[in-house]
Amino acid sequence: MVDARRPKAGIFGSHTEETWVWLGNELFDESGEVIADVRSDVLYVDRERLLIESTPSTMRFRCRATLSGGEVYTMTQSSFSVGELTAVCGPRTYLLKRVSPWRKERAIINNGVEVARLRPMTSGKVEFIVGAADNDALPFVDAVFLSWACVLVDSAVRRPRI
Repeated sequence: MVDARRPKAGIFGSHTEETWVWLGNELFDESGEVIADVRSDVLYVDRERLLIESTPSTMRFRCRATLSGGEVYTMTQSSFSVGELTAVCGPRTYLLKRVSPWRKERAIINNGVEVARLRPMTSGKVEFIVGAADNDALPFVDAVFLSWACVLVDSAVRRPRI
């Protein structure tokens, strides 16, 4: 995996959009570099390890990540369906809402502002469009956790394995 000290991607710099792609258990940036990966329910990102626990039941979706330092991130179903999810990453709260009842594409919203968008494909690949806001609106580790949790709930391939 690429050293986390490299220059940050689009959402951390000049506010230009960038598309990242989850392919299996790896998240690639536009240059094709692996910026995060998942092995044995541990998400490795930016010198951080997040232990992922999820309950993909038919009635209720929950995902919880415990960071190396003990901080907890959660994503839960906000309504009867998984069309609207709520995530809490430390002190930040996000709304992850499907943009249409007929598609699995989601907008990630922080304080009423769309900060990213996810687009699952039937192939199992998930496009993650970032860059709509500054670093305070969507920190890097938050972005990767939110995108992976959406892979678990929305991807055609529910639990990609290596």
